[in-house]
Amino acid sequence: MSKKKYNYNVEAQDIDFRRRVSLMSLTNMILTTAGRNADENGFGLLELQTGHYTWVLSRLVVDMDRMPTEKDSLSIETWIEHVGAAFTTRNFRMRDGEEKVLGHAKSTWAVIDMRTRHSVRLDTIPSMQQFVVDESVPVAEPSRIANIKGTVANNFTVKYSDIDINGHVNSLYYIQWLSDCFSLDYYKNHYIRRFEINFLKELVFGDSGDVHCRMASPGDYFFQIETREKGTACRARILFEDAV
Repeated sequence: MSKKKYNYNVEAQDIDFRRRVSLMSLTNMILTTAGRNADENGFGLLELQTGHYTWVLSRLVVDMDRMPTEKDSLSIETWIEHVGAAFTTRNFRMRDGEEKVLGHAKSTWAVIDMRTRHSVRLDTIPSMQQFVVDESVPVAEPSRIANIKGTVANNFTVKYSDIDINGHVNSLYYIQWLSDCFSLDYYKNHYIRRFEINFLKELVFGDSGDVHCRMASPGDYFFQIETREKGTACRARILFEDAV
C-alpha cells in the first residue's frame, strides 16, 4: 500500500519523567513505521539484506506542535514522496487518538552495499517507484546542517548494545547522546518543537568521541558529534520552546 497509517499505544517505556514521549521514543516509532511500510511493500531491510544491501538513514527532520503524552494513542501515517538516483524521501504525519495532527516528519534514505559500504543507485529497486505519492508535508526537505564550534556537552564510547543489524550504531543512540546534553531542570521548563539530524559517517564498536553543543539563540541548539577516529560523524539541531 502506497500510503498507510500505523497505530501505537504510548507505553511506560516511551515516556520520560514529565510523562511525555521522549525524542528517542518518538523517533523510534517513526523509524519503526518506515520499516513496517517498506517490509509490506517488498523492499524492507531484511529483504534487501538477502542481496547484501541495506537501508541507511541520511537525514531526518521532525516538527511537532505537541509531543504525545501518556494519555495519548498515536498514529503515524507514512508514504514515499520521491525516489531519486541516490536518495528517497519518506514523509510522516503524526496524529493523536482524536485524529488531531500533532506533527510531521520528513526523512531521506540511501541504500548501501554491505560489502563495500558504498551507496548504490535506487533504480536497482525499481518496484519502489510504484509506491510514490505526490504529497508533501509542511516541513522543508531535511537540509545540510553547517559545521559548528561548540563546547563539549557529552561523550561516548560505542558498546555492544549500541550496534544494530547493519553492524553500526543505531540511529537512536545518536539521539540519546544529544538528548543527554540537557539537565532535568531544563526539560521541566522546555519542550522540543523541532529536531533535525544529518548522519555523515558510520560509527562502529569501539569508536569514541564527544558531543559538541552551541546555542545559536535561546532554545535553539546545534550539535556536532566528533570522533577521535573519524572526525565529524553527525550534526544535529534541537529547537525548544518554553513549557506552558
